[in-house]
Amino acid sequence: TIMFRILLATLLITFTRVIAAQGTRQVIRASSKIVDIRDGDHFKRGYWYIMPEKNPDYYFVEIPEKPHRVTFITDVDSISFEMEYGMEVDFIILLNGKDSCHTRISAKYRNLHPLTRKKNTSISDTLSFVLGGNDKIYLKGIVNGSHPLDIQFDLGAGGPVINKSSVEKVNMALDEIITLQNSDGINQVPSASKNILEIGNLIWDSVRIAVADNMTHREDLILGNSMFKNKIMEIDYDKKILVVHHALPTIGKSYSQHNLILDGAIPFVEGNLTFRGKTQKGWMLFDTGAYTSILNSEDVSATNKMLGEARKMIGLGNEWSAPKLNIGSYALMGFNYSTQKMKGDGIQLLLGNDLLKRFNLVLDNRNGFIYLKPNSLTNNTFSNPEYYVVRIALGLLILLIGTLVYFKMRKKKR
Repeated sequence: TIMFRILLATLLITFTRVIAAQGTRQVIRASSKIVDIRDGDHFKRGYWYIMPEKNPDYYFVEIPEKPHRVTFITDVDSISFEMEYGMEVDFIILLNGKDSCHTRISAKYRNLHPLTRKKNTSISDTLSFVLGGNDKIYLKGIVNGSHPLDIQFDLGAGGPVINKSSVEKVNMALDEIITLQNSDGINQVPSASKNILEIGNLIWDSVRIAVADNMTHREDLILGNSMFKNKIMEIDYDKKILVVHHALPTIGKSYSQHNLILDGAIPFVEGNLTFRGKTQKGWMLFDTGAYTSILNSEDVSATNKMLGEARKMIGLGNEWSAPKLNIGSYALMGFNYSTQKMKGDGIQLLLGNDLLKRFNLVLDNRNGFIYLKPNSLTNNTFSNPEYYVVRIALGLLILLIGTLVYFKMRKKKR
């Protein structure tokens, strides 16, 4: 019939348009919604979840200005693209042979905070900081015209957060609820979406600041690398200065270069961890907001430090039981650490500022490198709480044994 022919023609035209649309984009197959991504040097297992309802579904590369390959790996297929700054590429993930999932890889910055300067007299801005007794970096800054606030610069942090007890110091309009993930877990917290932040010569407008309830009295605000994603950051512990470079400075020969990956804006550097003859290679989180380093309890047991300290005390040494850390040619041993169970491939390791403060560093967010140079703090002894704990425990044990022997001898004399 005529109606059947019209319907058939319509279906053919629609099908042809779909094929033509897909023909301009590469297609990979998948039977699972979970996808791995390799972004440059960073392999992200199970990172991507296919959502056909999004058109397109955006993936932003970690270091947009660094030319590198990005690969999407499904359970049955894969596709790779050579990305350069400003590029966007589209492809389709065909889920179970029927659902077309339109995906876009973007080599542009995501949610880049607009930064202005009071004076544009140089290609860098120098900020003085105080290194606290907890080995954390503290700057002075202003939010919404407030009095000067204590701001902790924390490379292990995501977006800016304000201490719940400091909200009253700032004229903030808490106008939304957002999801915040930190050491308190994942929580819904109040947030102010439009704030003006000033630190030295630098001004950020329309900054979202979340309220956190797990901060100490030392800091009003915590600020991370997310505010500087297109900058080069220099931390000089000798001079107590943080330098924001707007172009890559000349790097001295005394610095060593190391590859860098960014998880969001949090930096990781490649290194080796050796423990009891076993060496593992992987990426280590640079966390200036943590005092002590944290090792995976599956790699190093929680009692290992106590046993190592006990061995040292009786003259056996603890070279076998002490973890050894290598970053390039730098070898570190005897550093303080705690342990907790961590998930993921390879070694899971967080480097705290008791260790990191021993290196001046240049963090090149644009090109994906970190430069390190040992400084005047390099040979300082590491804090070691177990030194006292083991000796107190041993003293109490000796006292207990002595007491038992004394009472036993008295009983025999009777």
